[in-house]
Amino acid sequence: MINDDPKAGDLVAIALRSFREAILPVIPADQRFTALMIANALGVAERELAAGGKGEAELAAAIGGLIDAKGDLRALLPRLCTDIDAGRFDSPERQAALRAVLMDITRARLAVSNPKRLAAETSRSEAPGSGR
Repeated sequence: MINDDPKAGDLVAIALRSFREAILPVIPADQRFTALMIANALGVAERELAAGGKGEAELAAAIGGLIDAKGDLRALLPRLCTDIDAGRFDSPERQAALRAVLMDITRARLAVSNPKRLAAETSRSEAPGSGR
């Protein structure tokens, strides 16, 4: 039997599109901020579902390499924070490695939470004379 039921990502996309097209235009001004927060939350959920954990294994491997540990991203991030707090990245060499991984984490999070900001930052860093 063919399963043609919509997936969670499809349902969120439909809900978001419907909310933006049918509901948001008629929201009273005093409730607009709340409505925009709902639309933003649905957009984040849609991108999270679409990403499906892509890149998490690579981030976990990079963090694991820094802290000499193995595990998934959810388990390794608190350990990374503990190591930072304990001063294990205070040397210039360790700081450079840490900065690179933190930038990767930030880019991965921005891809879901604020892709427009990520695109703007990428465009700026690729511009001639940007020094990057």
